[in-house]
Amino acid sequence: MNAPAEFVVEGPTRDLAAFGTNLTFADLNDDLILHAKQCIRDSLGCGIFGAQTPWTQSVTRVVQSLNQNQVASAWGQSGVKADPLGAAFINGTSAQGYELDDCHDQSMSHYGAGVIPAVLAGAEGFGTFSGADMLLAVVAGYELGTRIGNTVSPHAFHRGFHPCGLTSTFAAAAATAKMLDLDTDQFVSALGLAGSQAAGLMAAQFGAMAKRFHSGKAAQNGMIAALCAKEGLTGVRDVLEAPYGGFCSTYGGEYDLKWATDGLGSEFEMLKNGFKRYSSLASSQTSVDALRGIRERDGVRGEDVEKVRIGCTNMVYVHCGWPYVANGETISAQMNLPYTGAVTLLEGNAFIDQYTDEKLFDPKIIDLANRFECYVDPELDAGGPHEMRAVRVEVITKDGKSHTWEQTYRSGHWRNPMSDEVLKAKFQDLACRVLTDEAVDGIEAIIDNLEDEAEPAPKLGRLLQQVR
Repeated sequence: MNAPAEFVVEGPTRDLAAFGTNLTFADLNDDLILHAKQCIRDSLGCGIFGAQTPWTQSVTRVVQSLNQNQVASAWGQSGVKADPLGAAFINGTSAQGYELDDCHDQSMSHYGAGVIPAVLAGAEGFGTFSGADMLLAVVAGYELGTRIGNTVSPHAFHRGFHPCGLTSTFAAAAATAKMLDLDTDQFVSALGLAGSQAAGLMAAQFGAMAKRFHSGKAAQNGMIAALCAKEGLTGVRDVLEAPYGGFCSTYGGEYDLKWATDGLGSEFEMLKNGFKRYSSLASSQTSVDALRGIRERDGVRGEDVEKVRIGCTNMVYVHCGWPYVANGETISAQMNLPYTGAVTLLEGNAFIDQYTDEKLFDPKIIDLANRFECYVDPELDAGGPHEMRAVRVEVITKDGKSHTWEQTYRSGHWRNPMSDEVLKAKFQDLACRVLTDEAVDGIEAIIDNLEDEAEPAPKLGRLLQQVR
């Protein structure tokens, strides 16, 4: 049912909704299709590995206690099914569950953990969807999510809001709206209802499992928004641009609505979505690259180090430059630059095995972490939105020598991308720790040919539960 003319509000919200409504698979070029497949594969790998973490298991127990209609699969958990909303909640939590999931740097958000769980759960539970349908929904979700995220970044973050909980809600709503074939008025309401459910607090980074479930709730809430819009529930029609009580004015304070629509349809912001090489927040990963570079180039090891000084942007400093405090919460180490830098110097990496429970209190790691000094470098802080994670690293060894490295773009940033082969190796490493080799091979085969699959979701659901 179309809205009466007096209720049609022209502006960025409606422009994005119209774009989402009118987007077709024929509009997707080969680069977009490949990138969408990479996003699906990477998110599945992250979610499969994250399935057995305590935080995902807590959410799983809650969902199971509700006795929902069991039609959609929990990734990496044998026999665990729920209704699409419950499955998206579980899988979104697990996909963001170990700081491995993809990252759109400018908007500071991780859309895979919001979009991919919503798309796969919807494809299992809402009817029959082809692989092309799923790819189209993924692109719609990422494109609207990244653009909306850009409008309030980094201001929403500096006000204390977690971007994953905010903008991934819009992304999941857009992806679901595309799957449900909403018209423009309904799509506007889906975005408006998503904005009313956007939530997430950054204080979770200092020691709470709550950060993990922000993406799960974003996936679930976005789906609720689109489903309710389909049934006639109206949302704020100018949710982005409303000067009082709108998303941008409320969460961002400072914002730039041009990011929402500039180049819309001709330039795809989704292609600036990147992937993670390490199991830490994205803001520490330029430092990990730099420290690994110093190790390889100069042969420096953690035992040799007297002091480490990291010049960074204010965003990096606020996000992860605080002193490490061991409190038994994995998130506190993964979100902390001194811990992540120390374990990198000692072990040469910052992947899964560097954040095990026993290492959180390791005196050797803590001692080296206490030798880190992070400070805001005004020159780096003056960089553009794509350079917001640039660092200058100086490692001073016990023999008095200084070793320096500058890193502007982290591994996996769209300006410093990882190859498809490296991304596939990451997926296999994560997935093979949980699923059978046959299941992992089967998942990859489906994703590689997704645009030609008639109804891939049921097959993917079965493979995603073939636990070793």
